Amino acid sequence: MRELLTPRLVLIPWDQRFKEDFVRLSGDEHVMKFIGSGVWSRDYALQRHELALEQWAHRGFGMRAITERAGGAFLGLVSLGDGQSAGFATPALEIGWWVDPQAWGRGIATEAAAAVRDEAFTQAGASSLTACFNSANVQSERIMAKLGMSFSGDVTDRYGQPARMYALTRAAWAAAFSGP
Repeated sequence: MRELLTPRLVLIPWDQRFKEDFVRLSGDEHVMKFIGSGVWSRDYALQRHELALEQWAHRGFGMRAITERAGGAFLGLVSLGDGQSAGFATPALEIGWWVDPQAWGRGIATEAAAAVRDEAFTQAGASSLTACFNSANVQSERIMAKLGMSFSGDVTDRYGQPARMYALTRAAWAAAFSGP
């Protein structure tokens, strides 16, 4: 898939140039505070970076770098991958985001995630979209609500930690966001 453009951002399919940015974010205690695994080692981050590259090669979607239109600065990432589908029509895809703390409070995650939400339904064939978060991460919960997602239930995240799941079906997205 191509780059996605928003008013302020360019969302670029993941590639090698973002490896060190990924290592940096995954090692930042502020970014990883609410991720069930906590801070990642460099080796683990590099493994996950390679998996992100493989996902693009095999699935045609995945993690995207969030960059500024003006200047191209790396601001974080937004991802689209296989999600928990309990109670939802498949394929259910999961959306997630990490934003560099220097860009927090600017609406970057919401803007990037809205573009990827739309991509999930228009290009990636999702029947539903899910997102999981640590219940203490109220900022992520607010973003999910802005994306049109609704609370779906308490789950266990991929790291075995308790999490809350929000979801959005294709029909609900179409009614709210795809226009007349």
